[in-house]
Amino acid sequence: MRLISFVGDSNTGKTELIKRLIKELSQRGYSVAVIKHCVHGFTLSPEGKDSSQFMEAGADSTAMLSPERVAVLFRNDAEVSYEGIAWEFFPGADFVLVEGGRDDHKTRKIEVLRKGISEKVTCPLNELAAVVSDEKIEINRPVFNPEETVKIADLLEKEYKNEQ
Repeated sequence: MRLISFVGDSNTGKTELIKRLIKELSQRGYSVAVIKHCVHGFTLSPEGKDSSQFMEAGADSTAMLSPERVAVLFRNDAEVSYEGIAWEFFPGADFVLVEGGRDDHKTRKIEVLRKGISEKVTCPLNELAAVVSDEKIEINRPVFNPEETVKIADLLEKEYKNEQ
């Protein structure tokens, strides 16, 4: 399993890049999972619906099951790592792409920059696998244009194969 975080400020293009990488890696025959870091929390069920009411009533966990999807919510009282979540819930994935995760210093990162929003690399170099930017960046790491999905997937694939 290859775990990699995509970090950068809001509106730099992380989500669109991850969507393109999911498609490219899947077409290459890899299993891809995604973990989205939600700084401000989230809900999968509108307030007042049954599953929200179960959690509000004090349930430690609840699941929602439909013919197409399964979602499991549980309270997170302890610090959980991205790697721990990946191994627990996506053990068969070849790639687990994390949107966010800047503070996880164990996970390699691709920093996404965009002119006028975020133009300087802020990741420590020992955590930085590459940079994606719509401007020329001088740094001792691979630098890709946001549209170079195939080349970014090539980098991920190469690192994945080197880990095996």
